[in-house]
Amino acid sequence: FWKKPQLITLIACRMIQISLEHGVCKDSVFGFVQYAAIICNLSKSEEVKYIQEACRIGKAGMSLLKKYGSPVDIMPKAYLFYYGFVAVHTEPLQVCAENMRKSFEVGMSAGESMLAVYNTILSVKISMFGGENLQACLTEVDYHLEVMHRIQHKLILPYMLEYRETIVFLIGTSVGLKGNSANTLELTSDAKQTKRDQVQFMNRMLRSFWGGYSSRCHYYAKKTIETSTGGNFNKQYITWLTGLNSFRGIKNKNGTGSQFLRVKETFKHAISTVRAAAEISRWNFQNKVYLLEAEMFSFEGEDVEAQASYASAITSSASSRFIHEQGLSCELAGLYYKKIGQHMAAWNFLLRAKQCYAEWGSQMKVDSISKMLESLQI
Repeated sequence: FWKKPQLITLIACRMIQISLEHGVCKDSVFGFVQYAAIICNLSKSEEVKYIQEACRIGKAGMSLLKKYGSPVDIMPKAYLFYYGFVAVHTEPLQVCAENMRKSFEVGMSAGESMLAVYNTILSVKISMFGGENLQACLTEVDYHLEVMHRIQHKLILPYMLEYRETIVFLIGTSVGLKGNSANTLELTSDAKQTKRDQVQFMNRMLRSFWGGYSSRCHYYAKKTIETSTGGNFNKQYITWLTGLNSFRGIKNKNGTGSQFLRVKETFKHAISTVRAAAEISRWNFQNKVYLLEAEMFSFEGEDVEAQASYASAITSSASSRFIHEQGLSCELAGLYYKKIGQHMAAWNFLLRAKQCYAEWGSQMKVDSISKMLESLQI
């Protein structure tokens, strides 16, 4: 997996071939799930039928895992590939994150520390995308850093530190490492060489988006896609944020909006991507479709449609328990109503955004919304 990842496809196909010829066994589970993850990773976002078929194969593999009693030597590997790369397309992100945590516990108890620690990277990323409380995410990250320090695990460390930096940025306060986990910083010198640019670019893109730095967000989104090795779901999520960011760029008054003048082209790609994703999982992507549509309706001055789409985005985000995206939908709705001169409606939506961001645990966004509220003439 680490030394020669190009062999993963060959191994998965060979495992399935042997299983079909000679009958399935507990190790067949990993072959089916790994194959499903490969198809999800390689398929284009609009190739819905291939992703759906891969998800069915992955789910069949997980049913087989239960048949064999979820053996501890197979479960961490199966959960890693299924909930990390397959189920994110069909099942709620919150469910995926919780199962990745279970896999970590089983992996550590079975002595599979490498697989267990890699599960933590995906669980933290999925938790962030799923809008889990940021302070809880930070506590989880620091716990895993402590574990890495105890077992002297250097390979995954830079990834975790990158996600930690993003979480701390979103929280908005300086939170240092505690206890022995502070010593993990001493391990980074060798591990830095193993850090993939894609993880760094993606986290910088996330920080730029939520911080409101549209030009920087555009740059890192492009770099993330160019270097992406993290699966199709990452690309779908980043494409959605890029679409939203293009509207933000066009509104800038400081001269940086010129590179976003082709906003409709960016929107066309983004909306086709998230609509295809929503066909497979309305829970994870329907709110994103509504919000992109709302921004385009606002951009084109179609007020009735824009107001309906903002309302749908807010409701859908709340239904899926994406508190951060509910806050984002309220924030963008507030900015829209401010633009058309309805300041009282803008105030109400921005106030709701502030409440959502507070529940998410982002003091940085709470402070940003507070400044917007102060600027309104009520």
